[in-house]
Formats: sequence, C-alpha cells, structure tokens
Amino acid sequence: MKKSLPFIFILLFTVTSIPALAFHEGGVGYCDGCHITHSSDVMSGAPTSGDYLTLGSDPSSTCLRCHSGTGTYGVLSGSGAAMTPGGDFYWLKRGFNWTDGEGNPQSSPGHSHGHNIIAIDYGLTPEPVRTQAPGGTYPSSALGCTSCHDPHAKIGGGDNPGGIAGSGSYGGSPPGGGGVLGNYRLLGGMDYDGGVQAFSFTIPAPVAAAPADSSETDMSHTAYGSGMSEWCRNCHVDYLEGGPISHHPAGTTANLTMGEIDQYNQYLATGDLSATPGTSYFALVPFETGSTDSTALDPGSTSGPSTSAIVSCITCHRPHASAFRSIGRWDLAIPFSDSLVNSHPDGTTDGST
Repeated sequence: MKKSLPFIFILLFTVTSIPALAFHEGGVGYCDGCHITHSSDVMSGAPTSGDYLTLGSDPSSTCLRCHSGTGTYGVLSGSGAAMTPGGDFYWLKRGFNWTDGEGNPQSSPGHSHGHNIIAIDYGLTPEPVRTQAPGGTYPSSALGCTSCHDPHAKIGGGDNPGGIAGSGSYGGSPPGGGGVLGNYRLLGGMDYDGGVQAFSFTIPAPVAAAPADSSETDMSHTAYGSGMSEWCRNCHVDYLEGGPISHHPAGTTANLTMGEIDQYNQYLATGDLSATPGTSYFALVPFETGSTDSTALDPGSTSGPSTSAIVSCITCHRPHASAFRSIGRWDLAIPFSDSLVNSHPDGTTDGST
C-alpha cells in the first residue's frame, strides 16, 4: 500500500527530532565506534574480536583508536608530545639511565612512569613488578583505561535519574527535563567495578571542570574542586592521609598553610617572588579549591590558592603517565631546593626503549 505524504512527514519528523548524543554521553552513544555489532568495523572495514566484542584486542586498545596521537584528547603519542593534563602513555615505553652529581648510576625504568595500562595493539603491557595497585588490591593484570573511566558514562552504579543529559567535564548546569550531568572525565562513580568482578568503587567521582580544548596552561587548565584524592583511594586505599603507607598529606583535610599559600602566590620563577595572588596560578602545580560545586569552578582562572585550597594527589602526580618515576610532574627524587630544571630525564640523560 502506498504511504501517504502526511505519514512520511511524521516519520521523518520523529526520526530527525531525536537529540544527537555525544560519543560517550547518555549510556547509549555511538556503539559501533567501540564494538562490533552486526557487521564489521565501521571505521576500517577490518573487524577484530576483543573483549566484549570491542574493535581493539582489549578495552584500552579500543580507546586508543581515538585517543592516541597529540590531538585534543590524545593520551599516547609517538614522541612524548601529548600535552593533555593526564600525561602521555608514551613514557611507559621509555627508560632512562644517568649518573648523579656524586657519580652514582641512576635509572628510571619505563614501567615506573605511570599506570601500566594493557593495550596490546599499541605495545603497552602489564606492570612487570607489582601484581596489584600500590596500597590496594586492584589487579595489575586487569589495568586499562576502563579501570578508571566508565565508557558508558554511568554514575552511581547506573542509577541515573532522567538519564545523562550532558558531559560533567566542563561545569555548568544540566539542561531541563530531569537529566543529570555525567561524572568528570567519565570517571567511575559509586559502585563502578573497574572491569573486575567482586571489585566496587566506594567513593564518588571528584568535582572538577575542564576547558573545552583540554589544554593545560596557566590561563587554561582543569579547575579542580574537591574529591580527587579520595577518588584515587578507590584503588590506592592506604595512600590517603592517615593511611598506613601515606607519604604526603592529600585530601580534604590537607589544606595549604598560610605560609604555603603566600609562597605559592609570590612564586614566579626560581629566585623571583614577584607574582601576585590574582596571576600566580602555576599549571605544573595544581591544587583543589575545596569547592563541591562544579559550576563555581573557572578553568580560565589565573588566581593562586586561597585558605580553602587543598593539596591533592594530582598536585604532584599525573594520572596517566609522565617522564618521571612514580608519575611525578617532575623528578620527585631531587632535593626540593633544586630547581625543576634539574629533573631527570634532561637533555643529557641516556634513554632506551
């Protein structure tokens, strides 16, 4: 039977009126971008069969199909040139050897430079020394991008009232209609299992807001509010302040002292303390503002810390990988009195792949 024009118009209007979802938003985004469904790999035409019918050989290899390179969301380059806030997984492939000022040989093996995610298609292999997360029980053999990031954007164990209506990475308020914002950077929320059976996150995702281009400069950077250190404790239970192997205060009780605030707000460069509080933000050494409201965070702020500022895990560490041991933002082993330019590797350090 020939369909009437009004019927066709109604059908087209119904289909084209469905709001478009961003790749990861809403829990039911672009499935074919990560999974083999009924046909083939829509991106290359050469399907593979990884875990959960992923297009890569494993979850992280699937993530890196889009997130490798040096673009806005690149986290794995071929030269260390990915400059996103999390760092560059490239450094997991680079080890360094040098001689210190006293003639003693030193080394910094690649596996010590970050979270050793498993991405077989990209040459990233399991942690060769530790079998589980330092200070916790998460197995190294299961570590991948989806250990921390929930690709389906669920929050609170998937109990999303009204559905996820937008990314929670950039602050702002959710649109009307009962929707909610997702977690910052798709980080796993309460009850997320990190891809491992019998494992469950007990601490919610942190409060933070990122600039639209994921840059990290003194004038455009992620604004961290609160909860980052606590969230890291989902896997690194014993490292938070007061834990049995804690090394440095971090978290909601680790407020900067007035002396530290003054020093941060005056520091401009080694030997130069001419900065002012309104222009002293230093992207290499971020801090949490203490805010629990993402809409109050400003990724374009150049202001240094106030009395509510908190030392966080990410103050000293990259979340992905760096050129330094223990994922340091600089060489954490050098004396604090030395300038950051004395970190290793430097221009004279021998490197090996």
